[in-house]
Parts: sequence; C-alpha cells; structure tokens
Amino acid sequence: MAGMNMSIRWETRICEVNGHTGYFHTWEFYSKPLEASPMIGGAPAGVFSKIFGIVELADGVHRVDPTEIKFTDEEHSVLEEFDKFKEENT
Repeated sequence: MAGMNMSIRWETRICEVNGHTGYFHTWEFYSKPLEASPMIGGAPAGVFSKIFGIVELADGVHRVDPTEIKFTDEEHSVLEEFDKFKEENT
C-alpha cells in the first residue's frame, strides 16, 4: 500500500524488584496441567495458572511475581502526579 508507514517496537520499562533496578519486558501467562488426586474425595484434575513478569536485572532475566514489581519510569510518574493532584483538590 502506498503511503503506509508502520513501525513495531518492543519497549521495556524501568522497574525495581526487591531494591534492584531492572527492565520489565513482558507478562508471562504460565499454566500447567494438574493430575487428579489418587485419594478418595481428593481434588479433581485441573490446571494451575499464574501470571509472572519477565524482568531483566543485572544478574540475568527473572520470572517475578507481579506484586514484587515497582515501576519507576516516566509513565509511572504520571500516575503519581494524578494522585497528588487528586489529594490536593479533594
């Protein structure tokens, strides 16, 4: 198509995990099947699923629980400013 420009960028975000600065890359949707319990009345078969953040720290790439990630980039600072504005004007 004439005149169509498109660029796809995979951007990272600056974050902090347990006091260490890193790059947040993406969310991982992890799941694995679970067998049924062999015990009578035990748990049926199913699926375990969880979300992890993929974060690059100085010592490597880690799968991190989302509650351990604190974003510290410019995008996050906008949210902090909105909260501050709301507190001052209520």
